[in-house]
Amino acid sequence: MKKNTLKAGLLAVVASTALLTAGVSAADEHHGSRDGKQGYHQMKGKHGGHHDLRKMFRGLDLTDQQKTEMKALFSAHRDEMKQNRPSKEERAAQKAQMLEFITTTNFSEDAVRQALAAKQEARQQKAVDMLKLQNQAYQLLTPEQQEKFQKRFAKHHKR
Repeated sequence: MKKNTLKAGLLAVVASTALLTAGVSAADEHHGSRDGKQGYHQMKGKHGGHHDLRKMFRGLDLTDQQKTEMKALFSAHRDEMKQNRPSKEERAAQKAQMLEFITTTNFSEDAVRQALAAKQEARQQKAVDMLKLQNQAYQLLTPEQQEKFQKRFAKHHKR
């Protein structure tokens, strides 16, 4: 039975790597280059990854001061994300490691689990950072705006 689990795990890694590679490749072809720079496939619209975040606070009748503070908050977060982004070399090393896991004759489940745990930890940290940013933006709202936000949030998540 352990052999089937190992095969299923290997198949999952191979399938996810193939899907991820195909998705990245398609996104790169779709976005093309802008001023000689490749666009990030996970960024959406002209506001990048913050578009949905800005959308959350739309319609709350923010004051000019609140708008300025939120803009500064989002900008600082975006700059921090750019600094923490893995370098090209690090990303290439991760791809090479995944290829090694797939093509090796001496498959090490522990090594794969360790690599995947590191990736999951990085994803989890990004999620924590995003929720922290959302909390900081929420704290800038007045009690009336917070109540309106909560009602809109509840309505949106009932769908």
